[in-house]
Amino acid sequence: MKGLFISSIFALFFIYSVEAQVGIGARGILGVDGNAYGGLEFSIQNPGQYELDLGLLNDSWKATGLKHFAFVDQRNFGVYGGGGIGLGYYDYFDELYGTFALNLGSYIMLGRLQTGLDWRPEWNFFNAPGNDLTFNLALSARWMFGRR
Repeated sequence: MKGLFISSIFALFFIYSVEAQVGIGARGILGVDGNAYGGLEFSIQNPGQYELDLGLLNDSWKATGLKHFAFVDQRNFGVYGGGGIGLGYYDYFDELYGTFALNLGSYIMLGRLQTGLDWRPEWNFFNAPGNDLTFNLALSARWMFGRR
């Protein structure tokens, strides 16, 4: 299942990178998390459009897909919000879990490097291992490809 998900992410990245600006990098650098997945995530983002994240921590993992809406969309700065869903696996509990996620974030472009900060509260809607509601604040860095 992990291989299929990762292959899908790369396919989406190459399809969309021809048409629009897409960034690839990491989310969760110095992240703060309340009893949820707290690891570094591999991240693909089209600013103001979508974000796909996959995180691996020990034997646990979490995949999240979000639809974004741009509130501010300048050439070197943006503010966005949106929502989506996530699916993960906690090794400690040996079970899958699902989340509904909201996302509010901003980014600054430093040349081709996008640095950002976002807040992602998540509601665990099945197999909530220890928490029904979690809050996730994270820094991100992505290298941007494509046209702006």
